[in-house]
Amino acid sequence: MKTFKILGCLVLLCAIICSSVMLAAEAKTEEGAGDGSSGEDLVVETPREESTPLGGSVVVSPTYSEGLKFRSNGDGTCALSGLGTCTSSCILVPPKSPSGDVVTEILPYALTGSIVGAIEIPATVRSVSAASFSGCARLCYVRVAAGSEFYSEYDGVLYSADGKTLVYCPSGRAAGELKLHTALSRISAGAFAECHGLETVIFQGSTSAWHSVVVGDDNEALYAAGFRFSAP
Repeated sequence: MKTFKILGCLVLLCAIICSSVMLAAEAKTEEGAGDGSSGEDLVVETPREESTPLGGSVVVSPTYSEGLKFRSNGDGTCALSGLGTCTSSCILVPPKSPSGDVVTEILPYALTGSIVGAIEIPATVRSVSAASFSGCARLCYVRVAAGSEFYSEYDGVLYSADGKTLVYCPSGRAAGELKLHTALSRISAGAFAECHGLETVIFQGSTSAWHSVVVGDDNEALYAAGFRFSAP
């Protein structure tokens, strides 16, 4: 059942992106018609690049989630502090709040008790931890927007930009296999704290290499899962 939730959220994210591409293409066609009308402006933030299946790239304007709650830091930056009036199960956090502050942080417990199943973190965010998603029992996929210098995503799990530190594994991640990043050298405290349904974890290295990985506290669920090694 949770596998279907993961697929559902991924399909919804793809649908959002595809619909944005179509809107952008229509707007460009109208502009090129030379009738003097630029069409309606898309209610979006700064465009980002998305990879295509053929290896090229297109610039799209994602439709970010509305109604999210932000806390201003008073210096032109802000933090995502809650869902506010947003009721979507797939969240695309904008790089800027409605007031124009750059979103640089996701506060601890910001999404506690929500129905969020998938979330995209903007490239502007430079502070996020497992506590940011504490209490998100349905969250099964984390994605990082292209261009982030602080974080990356691998197999739906949140890592540092270089892939060396696993920051957070979604608590709703259960069925199937979870592959750990090849560059992994550290797992943050509490990264797997709520992953009680995790089945199989694949470490892409040897058993001796695994012993050199630093694992923080409160990650018992990681050891409860079946472990496999891709190297002797």
